[in-house]
Parts: sequence; structure tokens; C-alpha cells
Amino acid sequence: MASASFVEIISHFAGYLQIFQDIARDRIEYDESLAARPSDDYTTPRPHYDHPFTPDDMDIVAGPAPDLIPADPLHLARFAPIKHLRDLPPPEPDSFPPSPLPNILLPMASGAGGGGGGHHIEHHIKVVYQPGDAQSEIEVHQQNLMFNDVTILPAGAVLPDGQALQLDADTLATIKHMADDANAHIPSDWWIPQNGTGAADFLNAHDANWAANGGMPDAHSVQPGYYLNGVLQDPATPPPDQTPLAAPAPLPDTGHGLGQWAVLGSNDSTNAALIVDLTHSARTMVVMGDYFKTDAMFQTNTTINHDHISVSGGIGTPSITTGDNVATNIADFVQHPGVYSTIPVTYAGPNWSVDVVNGDYYNVHSVIQDNYLLHNGIITQTSADTHYDLVGGNNQLGNLARIFDGTIHYDLIVVQGAYHGMNVIFQNNILLNNDQIKMAADGTDPSQSVTSGHNNLLNEGTIENYGGNSFSPLSVDAKTIDGLLASGATSLDPNLGAAIAGSGGTFHVLYITGNYYDVNAVWQNNVTDDVNVIYQLQNQPSAGALLYHPDGTVTQSVSTGHDRLANDAAIIDVNPDKAYVNGHVYTDSILVQANLLPTHQDKAVNADTHALVPELIAFVNDSQDPTHHAPAIVPTVAHNDPMASMLS
Repeated sequence: MASASFVEIISHFAGYLQIFQDIARDRIEYDESLAARPSDDYTTPRPHYDHPFTPDDMDIVAGPAPDLIPADPLHLARFAPIKHLRDLPPPEPDSFPPSPLPNILLPMASGAGGGGGGHHIEHHIKVVYQPGDAQSEIEVHQQNLMFNDVTILPAGAVLPDGQALQLDADTLATIKHMADDANAHIPSDWWIPQNGTGAADFLNAHDANWAANGGMPDAHSVQPGYYLNGVLQDPATPPPDQTPLAAPAPLPDTGHGLGQWAVLGSNDSTNAALIVDLTHSARTMVVMGDYFKTDAMFQTNTTINHDHISVSGGIGTPSITTGDNVATNIADFVQHPGVYSTIPVTYAGPNWSVDVVNGDYYNVHSVIQDNYLLHNGIITQTSADTHYDLVGGNNQLGNLARIFDGTIHYDLIVVQGAYHGMNVIFQNNILLNNDQIKMAADGTDPSQSVTSGHNNLLNEGTIENYGGNSFSPLSVDAKTIDGLLASGATSLDPNLGAAIAGSGGTFHVLYITGNYYDVNAVWQNNVTDDVNVIYQLQNQPSAGALLYHPDGTVTQSVSTGHDRLANDAAIIDVNPDKAYVNGHVYTDSILVQANLLPTHQDKAVNADTHALVPELIAFVNDSQDPTHHAPAIVPTVAHNDPMASMLS
């Protein structure tokens, strides 16, 4: 126990126990950090606690492990060495700056030490599951049907009973025969019901048969490329679609003279469709079953343009121009690199979001476009003292459809069953353009001219694939990921993140427990029935009419044909850049192109107006008159009743 006198001394000096001069302190020179002070400056620097601090994502960036406790306890007190051999770097803030690399840090390999060695921190991948309902079945039907029958008779004339109906019935029967002939050129095993459900059912049966036959290619299999009328173009020629079809010819300026002018035909039927499919645009796909992918195009042009033309009564030689019909089929199979080919690969991410689809997954897009134009005419022009302009036809039918489905959303697609993919385009043009044209002049010498034919039929199809051409056997890591996702694991080894390519951020996964049906299908049909029966009777102008037209010039002119039928379809299919397949891989490109032009028509050409491709010519039906009817000048006098000679 302290004595009373000692306690009294302490209490007396307690308020005065301090050192008033800094000079009494220890003069050991410690490191002055950033700015050195003069050696005679004994002012003690005060601590500065205002350090900038920027918090980082602690779930992503972890702090280094602390150093191990040293064996020498005195080492704990040596925070500032007596003197550094060189200046210290600028002081760092009390946090860890963001990495210049993507914001997802790769985990350390197993066994790597921490800051003091022997310490290891693992960051497991977190997996979250939710139901997936992004399936789509989009079906577009577009149909135009036009009846434009024209009957023009002179005053008092009566059309025989049933003649117009008989004309329609005969033309429809011929068109049906033409359609049957076009169908005969499409393999019967590719007669698909024209709807999305039918296409998916067909694909399932087709792929099963394909696998059963050991993956044998189709009889009409071709290598990808650009095909013009059945011939691979290497190098590819400039496609005609880059230059749109010429606008319809303007109506001729017939002036104000005496005569008869008839302009018929010039009908346009156009179908255009575009499908852009981004639904399976993943970076990686894992297929535990077989992988099937088919691209196919079927294109036919069928036309009959058999004109019967007779001219009588004139002294001069008539101007008659027929034929020059053009039929063209273009098919282009294009393969592009994957959309991720230029995007850097990063770690698959610490957070995985998995959309789970129980059962089969359907991604089906179908477009069905039809134009039907029935334009039959029974027309007469009888005059002597008039300027008679008749304009018929010039009808326009058009269908336009665009499907843009899906987004570039998933990084990985896992299919427990098989992948069934198909892009298919069907295009058909059918034109019946038979004309019966008769010109007769009585008592005058007219200028007579006939123009027929000059029809244009075009099918153009394009299937463009991005990616979808890189396949590998199932890797150990891919199989491990499939098994863990199938079991519903909520945490994955971080090393698996380096086994699958990522793009940074959350890693999105589509997990399908069944099969994947991926179908894009387009059907396009143009059917034009343009049959005209035309009769022109020109009599001698009266004296009164010649007072206004003293030169007495008379004109007879008929222009028919110039019909245009066009189908244009494009399918843009964005596929995974890489696919791991546990089963077999089956891929094929199929093409059928046919221009069906009867040999007995006046003149028919394919793409080249000076040449006829023999191998693309086929008879349409046996009932057609095989004899070529050249325009003839018949020296007969015109009947008063034109129907007696035309429809008897």
C-alpha cells in the first residue's frame, strides 16, 4: 500500500505533468513519406484520416487475405522502418481499384495461395432457376383473289348462252393441269401441309427417317451457293433482285386519229416475305441427342402463252410481235460467321440465370402467301368514225410479310433431347396467257399491229445462316454442366465458368428437357389466268369523219400480255456459334428449280432472250395443240356479227 506522502505528491503535480518544448522529444528521423521536411523542423506531423474511399462490388472483388502472424512479436510494432532505401510509392486508398479487365474476375486456380501464402478463397457460381415460356408459333396467311372478267360487245350483240362460263371453266381446268404438273416436279415426300403445325410434324417424321437411313443426303442435295435456273454460279453473278423489276410500261399516246386501240394484260402479282429468327442465337448449344438441320428451296415457273392471231383486210404487212417470255429461278444459300465471332470471350460469370422448359420447345414461323387473278375478256371493237381507246387489265395484287422474332438473349442453350431445325421456301408461278386476236378491215387500209407475250416470271429465295456450322463432341465440362443443371444445382464450381464462353454480366441459359423444334417455312404462289378473246372490225370512215381527218389514216392496235409474277422470300437464321453434340450431326441443303414452258408457244426464253434452255422445257399437257400457229393474213371480209366467227 502506497504511503500517504507519495499519494499527496502525485495529486499535487497531476495537473502540471507535461513537456512544454518539442525539442525535448526523441530526434530519431522516421520516413517522411511523400514530402521530406527540413531536418531542423521538429514539428510533429498530425495524422490525416480523410482518405478517398470508393466501395467496390464486394460480391465480385474480394480483399486479399491478411498476412500470417509473425513469430517475432516485436515485428508488430515496426510499422514504419527507420529509413527506406528508396522513396515509397504514392499511398493507396483503403480499397481495391477496379480491374481494367471485364468486371468479372477469373477465380484463382485450385491450390493458389492468398496474400500470405497457403490461403485460398473460392467464389462459387450462383445459379437461379425460373420457368421458361418464350416459345413461339407465328403463322401468317395472306391471300388475294380477284375476278376481273371483261365482256364488251357492240350494241345489239348477244353473247351465246354459257359462252363466258365455258371460257372460265376451260381456263380453270387448264390451270389445274398446270398446277398438277408443277407439283409433280416437287418430290412427293416434301409435300408439306401449309401451316406451322404441319411443318413441325413433317420435320419430326423427316428427321426420324433420315436417321434411320444412316444420314444419307437427299436426292436433290446441293452444295451451298448461288443458283440461277438450276446452275451453280461460281463466281456468283449479280442477282437480278438488286435491280427491281421495271415499272409497267406507260400507256401509248394514241393521239386523236381514227382507229381502234386495245391495251390488255399488264397485271402484277407479287409476294414478298422476310423471316428473321433470333430465338436460338446463343453463343453455345449443348445437345444431348442428335442434331438435324435442313435448308431447302423448291421453285417452279409454269406458263402457257399460245396466241392465235389473224389479220385481214389490210394491204400492207401487219406488225406482229409475240413471245419473249422470261422465266427465272434464283436460289441463294449463304453461310456467314457467327454473330459472336468478333466478340471477345470472357468468363461465364458468377451468376447464372436459367430458364427451364419442361417438355419440347417449339420455335415455328410460317408465312403463306397466295395471289389468284382470273382476268378473262371477251372484247369487240367495231367503229368507222371514232377514236376508240380500250384499256383493260393493269391489276396489281401484292402480299408483304415480315416476322422478326426473338432477341440475342441466351449465352447457352441446353437441349436434353434432339435439335430439329429446318428452313424451307416453296415458290410457284403459274400463268395462262392464251389470246385469240382477230383484226378485220373493210373498205380501208389501216395500220395494223399486235404485241403479245413479254411476260416475266421470277422466283427468288435466300436462306442466310449465321453460325451453326461448328460442331464438337460432348466435352467433359459440357456434360458436367448438363448434369448439374439437370439436378437443379444452385452452386457450380468456378472452373466451369471458364469452360463455357461468356460475354460478361449475368450468364443466361435456356434449359430444355425435351426436343427443340426450330422451323422457318414460306409458301408463295402466284396464279394468273389472263385469256382474252379480242375482235377488231374497222370499216371505211364516213365523209364527215374524213373532214376532220383529211389524211384518212386509220389504226388498229392490240397489246396483250406483259404480265409479271414475282415471289421473293428471305430467311435469316442466327444460330449458335458452337454446338456440343452427344449424338450424331445431320445437315443438308436441298434445291429443286424448274421452268415449265411448252415448246409449242410462240417463243419462250429463260433469262436470256436469245437462247432457250432445252433441259428446262417440259410439255404442260397433252391436250394442247402441238402445232405451232404462226400469225396469218386471212383475206376474208369481216362478218357483221363478230360472235359468229369468234365463238362458234
